[in-house]
Amino acid sequence: MKIGYYAIFDYNEYDEKEEAYGISISFPDIPECISCARSEEEGLLMAQEALKLNTLTMQVYELPKMTPLKDINLKDNEKAFYISYNTEDIDLSEFTFYDDEGNVISLQRK
Repeated sequence: MKIGYYAIFDYNEYDEKEEAYGISISFPDIPECISCARSEEEGLLMAQEALKLNTLTMQVYELPKMTPLKDINLKDNEKAFYISYNTEDIDLSEFTFYDDEGNVISLQRK
């Protein structure tokens, strides 16, 4: 299954000389999914990694509906990028997931 959402890259603290921290990355549809990067190229990789980590466990439940790009209000210092991955490319045996009570949960492919 392909999973994809828009990530917002905030360049407010961006400095090409890398003296400032860099780019803040967030996903409007998944508020807990955040990352950062020092360059746009690194940001695309970090955004995909954050999306994978946050949505792998969400697949047990229901993934939020993606907000269309036209409905996302960007500030002057922001850009939107569509970030996606295919769940079949992830080896779930590399991960151990826990529920809120600390019990191990199994992610079964559908």
